[in-house]
Amino acid sequence: MVSTMKKIYIILTYTGTITSKLVRLFTKYEYAHTSISLDDSLENMYSFGRKGIHNVFNAGFVIENKNSKFFKVFNKTKCVVLEVLIKESNYKKLVKIIKKYKENKDIYKYDTLGLILRMFKLTFKRKNYFVCTEFVNDVLKESGIYDVNEKIVKASHFLKIPNNKVIYEGALLDY
Repeated sequence: MVSTMKKIYIILTYTGTITSKLVRLFTKYEYAHTSISLDDSLENMYSFGRKGIHNVFNAGFVIENKNSKFFKVFNKTKCVVLEVLIKESNYKKLVKIIKKYKENKDIYKYDTLGLILRMFKLTFKRKNYFVCTEFVNDVLKESGIYDVNEKIVKASHFLKIPNNKVIYEGALLDY
């Protein structure tokens, strides 16, 4: 039986917020944030980040939308969109894993301490605490798609995913 292939999307962004400027400073990479989407509309991008526009400390599992108020405020957000070809069986696992996060979103927290430690090349893993890159790596790994396999996962690592191609690079609002 031939396996059907599906597409997912990894979105790397740079918003210009203070947090993204700090991440860029320490990673030396153009993009500071990572999200994953199950379709090319980017209507639902799953990640860990701030839940509102201005309060960086109110953060956790988020469903981002390229047309949200956040991206209208940070309207100069730059992005690269990677299209990744995966097996349907892995896609089904990924959908289940993301559903688990959506259903239990209140138990997951943004790992502010972890973000600070990463700036000093240190890690300290706590249950249910994530930064965006860890979340994307964990759901890809758990669904059997890809594992960055690095102590500190950076947005740039996702460019190495097999069967990926850049389908867009530019202003997120122009996508």
